[in-house]
Amino acid sequence: MSAPEPDVSEDDLKRMVEAAVADLRGSLVALSRDLYEHPELSLQETRSSAILQDHLRDAGFSVRSGVASLPTSFVATRQGAGPGPRVAFLAEYDALPGIGHACGHNLIAAAGVGAGLALARAAEKIRGAILVIGTPAEETVGGKCIMVREGVFQDVDAALMVHPGSEWRVESDSLACISLEVTFTGREAHAVAWPERGVNALDALIQLFIAVEMLRKRLGRDVKIPGIILEGGVRPNIIPARAVGHFSLRAPDRSSRDRVREEFEKTVDGVARATGCGSSVRATDEPYDEMVTNKTMAALFQSHLRDAGIRTVDGPRQNKGSLDMGNVSRAVPSLHPFIAICEPDVASHSSGFARASVSPRGEEALVAAVRALALTGLDLLSQPGLLQQARREFEETVKA
Repeated sequence: MSAPEPDVSEDDLKRMVEAAVADLRGSLVALSRDLYEHPELSLQETRSSAILQDHLRDAGFSVRSGVASLPTSFVATRQGAGPGPRVAFLAEYDALPGIGHACGHNLIAAAGVGAGLALARAAEKIRGAILVIGTPAEETVGGKCIMVREGVFQDVDAALMVHPGSEWRVESDSLACISLEVTFTGREAHAVAWPERGVNALDALIQLFIAVEMLRKRLGRDVKIPGIILEGGVRPNIIPARAVGHFSLRAPDRSSRDRVREEFEKTVDGVARATGCGSSVRATDEPYDEMVTNKTMAALFQSHLRDAGIRTVDGPRQNKGSLDMGNVSRAVPSLHPFIAICEPDVASHSSGFARASVSPRGEEALVAAVRALALTGLDLLSQPGLLQQARREFEETVKA
């Protein structure tokens, strides 16, 4: 692994990247707003993916689209001055039904692309490769999980992205999860004249909700099992012969998630036998593993935030969700910090959070995030010892 060209100092490279961030500011804000105004659901992000790819091609990146059999995914690569490590910035760009970019993926996409574009301005002075990886369907099937399984990250040395929230935080964790669809089948009958001739699938599903609440209490407060009813019958005078529910099983880590799944499926079977219904359970997405933050990379990112006058929250994280970045963090050294775009009383997955993603505060956070991401990527590419340290940590904490 070689160092940067000898006639270029670290300070010169840093100034080059910072100047690029300042120059890109207006276009990145416009990109984020464009994505916000044209939200697309998971695996339907055709326009969003194409726009991001166009920005990267215009800057000299070579782009492969539709990787891992995901039509809206892509891998963009900008080769440096010679062989070396491969550092990837990740972009998410799927929206939520009804509330658009209420998880701020417009900012995530603009930040990932922006960091790649800014660092590419110094590409001829550093060795290695700069990658921007478009990862669709974070909100549903888990695009990153599929891409990890299909080997997209096999030749990546470090992966970085940011996520909007209500605080600046460099070390993040998450819950492991799996989404399951449960179907109960019974038998139709007139609900008033002949109720005894029917087998009520909706009754079974309602009983499952009650049983799951008792199960959750037994498993402890760290386990979450929210659910919704997708199908529950067609008319009140017809006993439902089919009922379908969708449940999200969350736990602190992947081993406990798998135990929760086993208990959940036993509960489904017990309810089916008690009500006389048939039952089936199927996974609707990839299993998400818990996030493992690479502390070496987190310290670099934090130092660049501090240089910009931004202080971070370092205590235990509250109100955790799940991230398909967790699967990436088990494949390569990874970083997934949070950037503050709103006050703590604004919940993610809400219309207020969506508005915050295009607010002046949100857009200032975007620019700060692009700077810190790009400079962290520069550190890893231009100082071989830092990437080696991150790799040693990864081997000790993830691969051990």
